[in-house]
Amino acid sequence: MSHTYLKYFEEQKAQMEARVALDTRRNRKAFAKLHITDKEGRPVTGVKVRVDQKSHDFKFGCNLFMLDQFPDEARNQAYRKEFKELFNYGIAPFYWADFELTDGAPRMGENPPDVYRRPAPEKILGYCGENGIDVKGHPLFWHKFLPDWLPADRDESFYRLDRRLRELSSEYGDRIRDWDCVNESLTRPCNYMRDTRLPRDYPGSIFKKAAKYFTNNRLFINDVTEIAWDDELGELSAYHMQIENLLLKGIPVDAIGMQYHMFYTPEELEKRAGQFYNPECLFNCMDMYGSFGLPLHVSEVTVPAYGGTQENMELQARITEMLYRIWFSHEQMEGIVWWNLVDGTAAYAPFGSFEGENYYAGGLLNHDMTPKPVYHVLKRLIHEEWHTEEQIDSMPEAHVFEGFFGTYDVEVELNGETVRRELHLSKYGSREFTIEI
Repeated sequence: MSHTYLKYFEEQKAQMEARVALDTRRNRKAFAKLHITDKEGRPVTGVKVRVDQKSHDFKFGCNLFMLDQFPDEARNQAYRKEFKELFNYGIAPFYWADFELTDGAPRMGENPPDVYRRPAPEKILGYCGENGIDVKGHPLFWHKFLPDWLPADRDESFYRLDRRLRELSSEYGDRIRDWDCVNESLTRPCNYMRDTRLPRDYPGSIFKKAAKYFTNNRLFINDVTEIAWDDELGELSAYHMQIENLLLKGIPVDAIGMQYHMFYTPEELEKRAGQFYNPECLFNCMDMYGSFGLPLHVSEVTVPAYGGTQENMELQARITEMLYRIWFSHEQMEGIVWWNLVDGTAAYAPFGSFEGENYYAGGLLNHDMTPKPVYHVLKRLIHEEWHTEEQIDSMPEAHVFEGFFGTYDVEVELNGETVRRELHLSKYGSREFTIEI
């Protein structure tokens, strides 16, 4: 089985590694020039300077659906600890059916009713604010998660959707920049037109409605694995044509989400390895959607470790490392979101069971919160290999360093004292910095 999964990675190893190395350096790093001056602007030389990256601009994320959802405090604290040590981006659940249990009573405020895998927004925002984690809301609209109480009359249902968008933007619009606006619209059943609540062009209608309220936010379109990673049809694939159609109509799609859930049995995944575990296919799809000029996110990632055996966990880690290297390197890719942090906590299944999506054992942590090999792989990539720190023992008039895009702490030792400043090396910002001491 492992040979089949790795077949295309191994066959394309030389090309894959060459492109990844070139594109990672070209798209994720830049040279920066650093000057140290006194208050009169005169160069200060000979001092010791340390430059240490403290955060990434690239978004490494995961859903936060299990924040404080465990039955014991030890696991809740472990979840909080492991999440912040790895990620800088968290997904907050706003599924309409679970967020507004009764008509006109959304779960806002400090103490809303509890719903499993749906921690309240205030809890998530508090945790993320304390730990420098950006948040994305997911989703504003998904046809599979409409409330049971939603009226069948289209005007009545769209009035309530308008109210939902207005309330969410008013309450969270200035605290949550990114939102999955329309989720998985291409998976709606072929008889969807019988649903009187949805107009034929509902994705465009909802994007326009959302843009009216979320004026300073980014609205994502998001769709499933089979649709997003189909390079056979290319620009004739349903997702590409849908996005192109929306943009040609002037619909404000700000970013593109491409799910990557390997929700297949081992036998099914062997047959699909030529599509999903194939570097050429992955690059082709990113190039194709990247041609729109919009940010791309690998929006929901599940790589299975069937049964949680040691062999399958090591295979999960090996495949994940190659996938992250490929995705991270691409010019238009802006974020990667692993989906479930902990095994036994996935959707459509009782807590701790092997049912539903838990079957795939696609977490980074075991159910007892111990790290799997894949957790260590991501921690090494994000916080070691893709991390910049540099020390200059005797500062010249100017120093050039090459760093990953992100925020840096700069420490200058002068006359036995340490002066600390911060700089931001960004893809589109300044590349020359002056630290005044």
